Amino acid sequence: MRKLFALLILLTPAFGFAQNAADSTVTFRFVAANDMFYIPWSGNGAELERLYALVEAYRAQIASGEMPVQVDGYCASLPTAKENLHTAFVRSNRVKSELITRKGLRETDFITANHAGAYDGNKDVVVVTLRIPSPAKAEPVREEPKTEKSAPTAVPKSAPAVEPLPEPELQPAPNIQPAPAAEQPAAAPAPPYRFAVRTNALYNALLLPTVGVEWRVNRDWGVKLDGSLSWWGGKHGKVQKVWLVNPEVRWYLLRDKRFYVGVSGNYGEYNLYKYALGGLFSKDTGYQGSLWSAGAVVGYQLRLSRRFSVDFNLGLGYTRSEYDSFTLDKTEIRTPGEDFPEIRHDRVYKERNKTRNFRGPTQAGISLVWTIGNNK
Repeated sequence: MRKLFALLILLTPAFGFAQNAADSTVTFRFVAANDMFYIPWSGNGAELERLYALVEAYRAQIASGEMPVQVDGYCASLPTAKENLHTAFVRSNRVKSELITRKGLRETDFITANHAGAYDGNKDVVVVTLRIPSPAKAEPVREEPKTEKSAPTAVPKSAPAVEPLPEPELQPAPNIQPAPAAEQPAAAPAPPYRFAVRTNALYNALLLPTVGVEWRVNRDWGVKLDGSLSWWGGKHGKVQKVWLVNPEVRWYLLRDKRFYVGVSGNYGEYNLYKYALGGLFSKDTGYQGSLWSAGAVVGYQLRLSRRFSVDFNLGLGYTRSEYDSFTLDKTEIRTPGEDFPEIRHDRVYKERNKTRNFRGPTQAGISLVWTIGNNK
């Protein structure tokens, strides 16, 4: 019975250490060649909840610096080591962002390392480790060194009793964790991308060349500015002279951050008669003036590759236009000695200083987007 009891005592701390070691490592899986953190995918949701519970249980130790959160990013699914390291870096920051925004951790609470290689056969993972110390073991009983017995010496009754000096307390050795070999300084979470250049193919088809830029402020917000300019035709015939600017603020939604809503506006001036845009309004009337509009926009970005996307968007709102309408009067001018008369087309104004208010579409686009900087 004594042997059985001793065996149980020896096994108890070993079992407790194994349990803590298993609970202290959390693994998040990623889709190959993609740095987005899909929480519901492949058990990531359950792992994240388990990590939340560990952070709550050891929040004091993490905040004091006694138990830093080790984040290791692994990627081996891309062609080059540079791409693998960059993707591992972005993925590590995605996971850290969840803990910073959801659980209030600080950047100083992490130790980050990124690796261009696989982890336990997995090519696309982020491993979060909390090195939970094992339960303190009972200190062994110190036995006094054996000495030969000798006869007790007589102590004079007048001698004062000497109290023994207290033994110095033994301080436990500090638990120093070895630094990982590939440790890198922690960095702030990277945005989905920093900058993109775009062109609206729908406006280009209407002979209104359009180019624009977008700056992604963070994962959820973006600011876009498009500019359009056409300068076709002359004064006495077909004409399409337009300039237009279109600022826009976007709020990206859902898991992949590709669907968005936002607010947009337009301002510009135009001079149209029987060209591509002028033919949409009237066959024999031209318009010259200015316009502005404001409204809401909704859209979706379809990803083609790591750098290219197609952006579909539609805006609805209010438009106000101030314009003059005109037509062209055909006049023949005959010069003595010339066989053929000169044909002139002079403008004849039909309406002056007119205004029109319109509620409906304010913009539409099928844009090609080229991403510069970080991946989407």
